[in-house]
Amino acid sequence: MSKKPTRAETSDPQDRLAKALEAAGHGAWLWNLDDGSAWYSNTFRKILGLSRDQFADRFESFASHVHPDDIGRVHHAVATHLDGKSEFDLEFKMRTNEQRWRWVRVRGRIVVEEGQSNVMMGTMTEWPLSAGRDRLAASASDQLAAALHDQSKSSRELEKAKADLLNQNQELQRAREKAEAATTSMSLFLANMSHEIRTPMSAILGFAEVLSEEQANPADQSFAIGAIRRSSENLLTIINDILDLSKIEAGGMGVEIVSCAPLSIIQDSVALMQAQALARGLELFMELKAPVPEMIETDPTRLSQILINLISNAIKFTEHGGIKVVVDLTKEKLELRIDQDSSDAPPADIRLRIQVMDTGIGINDAQRNRLFQRFTQADPSTTRRFGGSGLGLTISRHLSRMLGGDITISSEVGLGSVFTVEVGIGNAGPHKMVSTLPPYPHEKVNLKLKNAAASNNPTQSKNKITVLVAEDGEDNQRLIFHHLSRAGMKVIVANNGLEAVDLAVAAQKQSRAPEVILMDMQMPIMDGYEATLKLRELGWRGAIVAITAHAMTGDRERCTQAGCDDYLTKPINSKALIETVQKFAQIAADKAL
Repeated sequence: MSKKPTRAETSDPQDRLAKALEAAGHGAWLWNLDDGSAWYSNTFRKILGLSRDQFADRFESFASHVHPDDIGRVHHAVATHLDGKSEFDLEFKMRTNEQRWRWVRVRGRIVVEEGQSNVMMGTMTEWPLSAGRDRLAASASDQLAAALHDQSKSSRELEKAKADLLNQNQELQRAREKAEAATTSMSLFLANMSHEIRTPMSAILGFAEVLSEEQANPADQSFAIGAIRRSSENLLTIINDILDLSKIEAGGMGVEIVSCAPLSIIQDSVALMQAQALARGLELFMELKAPVPEMIETDPTRLSQILINLISNAIKFTEHGGIKVVVDLTKEKLELRIDQDSSDAPPADIRLRIQVMDTGIGINDAQRNRLFQRFTQADPSTTRRFGGSGLGLTISRHLSRMLGGDITISSEVGLGSVFTVEVGIGNAGPHKMVSTLPPYPHEKVNLKLKNAAASNNPTQSKNKITVLVAEDGEDNQRLIFHHLSRAGMKVIVANNGLEAVDLAVAAQKQSRAPEVILMDMQMPIMDGYEATLKLRELGWRGAIVAITAHAMTGDRERCTQAGCDDYLTKPINSKALIETVQKFAQIAADKAL
């Protein structure tokens, strides 16, 4: 061709070609690649359901009706064919007059005339195989979608079942951990109760034996009677706590609401604790912060029980300074109660508020969270250092709630604590208020703390057995001292494990090491287990005999693992005590030969 063909110049041959192809159901087409003009047969447009007005004789008309997913393949196929690398034979989708996509097969080739290749011509046929493939694919897609939906539903059900199972496992794990914690807590409680009960029992039985001795002097008898009385009171307190707790657990704890004078109850409680405070060199006093009713309706016995527990704890955990008991009324809304019980009374609108403030060791946040748990003290080391069953606060909070109030705490480590108890005032009206404390005939108590070792210092001979007794209880110090000194032994007393280590090491350096160390295993500052381990680390080879109120399975093994040579339990048997000391003293003497 010497020039670009136009539609007018190629009209007759194209019409003839179109008629030939129409009989075979093929649409014909011709593209001028230079100017973009084109020609399309009637059959071509019929396949797409389009008129000449809808489908102009331009290449762009063709390109604009190709499916967006296929247009790239079409352009690539044309370019590849023009480069002589492949035939132009392609299946793809085109948009019809109904805005639907129809599969077609387009075939064509470049027409070369006089070395020019600027025209392509070919045919287009509706391609049912591809349409069938589409229908098959659509059907398969529908089936696949249905299968995926079923699978998704099954997966969701499986995931739900898995989540339910996981939740059940977590609940079981929490229940198991809770049960294990309760078992551990109960075991610790029973071990501690064993110590708390056996310690006063040891003093009672021991000093009863002292009283039975014919040669006991009046001073020893007087001290023994006082020790028995004190130990009996301690034992009674422990028993009462256990009984109260059992009533709480069984839901049988009750209160008796009567009309009473609150300030008298508080003053009596403070006066009752004055002796303990003075014995520790602490100041204990009461302050009326704001007027309170002269009479209220509450249980005076339970209120006194709560106050004595809180003041006793404040004295126990305070080494310097003092305790102040502050009284007023409050209408402030109570904080949300944690671990509520069915026996708790609703919070009263107006409550008597009593704050017990101390300058003691304080309590950190973690300890506060478990402070009111049954059988629990703020820290396990607290029991070793200060003693106690860990029941008082649990019982006191329960009682305060039964009286329409609660117990709360604020504290700062090293500065002290404030325990606030609130109880409802019943139907007491504000018509008769008291704004000053009534006079109270306090008696000052002067308490002389006795040192058993210092008060018994007989002249010793060189052949006497020397025994170092590490014991924090004064009554038990005196009792052990009595038995050993009557057996002709020299006794050195240490008030805690740290003192025992220091005294033993100092005596060893002076070549006056005791033949036997009697080591109480639960003491303040440093307990017997730690003290024994420390002595063994320092090379102590002498006998160490554990004396402990713990008498449960495994306690002996724990003592021997710490480095003890033998194990004695409280209450102390004087005969077993003396025989054990003599046995190890003889072993030490034999080693020295």
